[in-house]
Amino acid sequence: MKKRLIGILLFLLWSATSAMGADLRAGAAKAAITPDVKAGSVYMAGFGNNRVATGVHDDLYVRCLALGVGQQTLAMCSVDLIGLFYDDVLKIREKVKAQAPELAHLIVASTHVHEGPDTMGLWGPTPFQSGMDEHYMDWLDERIATTAAQAIHAMQNARLTLARDDHPLLALLQSDGRPPYVKDPYLFVMRLDAPGGAPIATLINWSDHPETLGGKNTEITADYPHWLCQYVEDHGGGTAVFFNGSIGGLLSTLGNDVALQDPETGEVARDDTWRKAELVGNALGMLVERALKSGEVVEPDSVVIRKAVVYPPMHNDHFRVGGAFGIYKGRKSLFTDDKPVATIAEKEFPGYGKLKYATGQDVQTELDYVAFRSQGKIVAEIATVPGEIYPELVNGGVTRFPGADFPDAPFEPAIREHLKSRYQFIFGLANDELGYIIPKAEWDDQPPWLLNRKNRWYGEINSAGPDIAGAVTHGLVNLIEGK
Repeated sequence: MKKRLIGILLFLLWSATSAMGADLRAGAAKAAITPDVKAGSVYMAGFGNNRVATGVHDDLYVRCLALGVGQQTLAMCSVDLIGLFYDDVLKIREKVKAQAPELAHLIVASTHVHEGPDTMGLWGPTPFQSGMDEHYMDWLDERIATTAAQAIHAMQNARLTLARDDHPLLALLQSDGRPPYVKDPYLFVMRLDAPGGAPIATLINWSDHPETLGGKNTEITADYPHWLCQYVEDHGGGTAVFFNGSIGGLLSTLGNDVALQDPETGEVARDDTWRKAELVGNALGMLVERALKSGEVVEPDSVVIRKAVVYPPMHNDHFRVGGAFGIYKGRKSLFTDDKPVATIAEKEFPGYGKLKYATGQDVQTELDYVAFRSQGKIVAEIATVPGEIYPELVNGGVTRFPGADFPDAPFEPAIREHLKSRYQFIFGLANDELGYIIPKAEWDDQPPWLLNRKNRWYGEINSAGPDIAGAVTHGLVNLIEGK
């Protein structure tokens, strides 16, 4: 009788554990999104205008992870692209919902590769001609949506392992191009496995510009994320899904301070080479393995998903001119009082004469916050950022410098200080791309330049404006706090 009672208790314990594990479901899918470089001119994004692709070194991918917790289904897709505007993300969401009505929310983020097609229109043959191919964009939106739906339909019971690491090499793989030289070296990992142990997916979150091949390369490539994802998948990680983080500043794989010794030659791998991109990706893959060795298995029983559509002020006249000349192909309309404004005016621009420009005051974008809970405790969080946020806005370290345009501007809140768990995933370039998100106290669009530099610092010309940082950080804090 005693043995039978013990057996029943063990069965009940196993059943309760199985039921708890069944609260989490996961599915993954990936698909190539490489443009056909033989069908017509493919303008490559990043570095400058009129860089036309001549071949394909490795395919670009959309990689999606779907998670179901209770009645909530969240899909997260990473695309090997320079960036996607909010307009495309809204189209993709509609397409996914048509295929998978159970979807509660979809996040689409770009890895920000500088060796893929121009999906924003900024890198066409001239600054006033779009490099965006509408046929490719339509196909791309459909491809992302279908892949997200496939991940949702593939969901099965899963076990979640969370990991993080701050190995010194993670910071050494990041060069920083602007003071105060704050980096974001933290590596965060989600590992999903089926009940029998078969890998489903590994989600990786780290921060660095994928531009290792430089501006002279004309072959399509996903840069170091290609080798990172390949390494993880080859080493039993299931589908690898990489999300870039806070890469403003300019965190980059380029520069002599990112020095990796090639074990085959004994020499330091040079910038603008395939070998350096491969070594960076493989090094990160090994660090993912290292992190997972001390990972923590958690059993989330609920997920909180919050989003806010916000309308930060648009101050960048370059973006306004681009909109007026149609380089975004109808995307990224400006707003006033939360309503779209299509008015076009003329303005004198030094060196260009009178140009058309869009007159709306604000830009529309989105912020997301996701919290995974277990027995009432937050065990992991995701915060999405619609652009390339400077690391000091994430980790703290905003600094006042002589020459700043707004020397008395209050400091924005540091995002990580408000997050409530050990596993703090920051998805940069998520659901939109507004360019650099710069602390207002460090904003420097007019001489004298910060620290009396002879030339302007890079960043402001590719930012929507000095108030974007406040809108993003305060908006995220409000979502985190449930306000």
